[in-house]
Amino acid sequence: MKKQYKERTKGRRYAFEMMYRFSVNNDENPKDISDSYWKSVEELSEETKEFACSLFLGASADVDSNDEIIKSFIREDWNYDRMGEVDRSILRVAVYELFGGNAPFYAIVNDFVTLARKYSDEKSASLVNGILENIRKKYNLAEDRVES
Repeated sequence: MKKQYKERTKGRRYAFEMMYRFSVNNDENPKDISDSYWKSVEELSEETKEFACSLFLGASADVDSNDEIIKSFIREDWNYDRMGEVDRSILRVAVYELFGGNAPFYAIVNDFVTLARKYSDEKSASLVNGILENIRKKYNLAEDRVES
């Protein structure tokens, strides 16, 4: 795997971790979360930091609109409020990147499904995958975007 792709994967994880903190303590300013987050992470790549911060800050600014998109893809027999905070945080960042990023759809989905599997369980990974795939289909998101 190319180094650039590994860095993107790490950046997505960092963005999710910051979003989780924002989600459980949403009275904290996103910029303050971002600033303090890096004190506990030994990330040497400035490019990875910038990518993670852009994902997190963008997703936190668009959290309400992204939540509406996510809610519209939840089954009728389920409720958004029943969804775990880990899953919501992963989906918030993923949806933001799907609409605003330039990576191929499969790379975005793969990384966020892997995060769901790691930080939650297989059911969460399936949920994340299903919602992101349905968003891609409904909004005709291109699968062939090229990473910058």
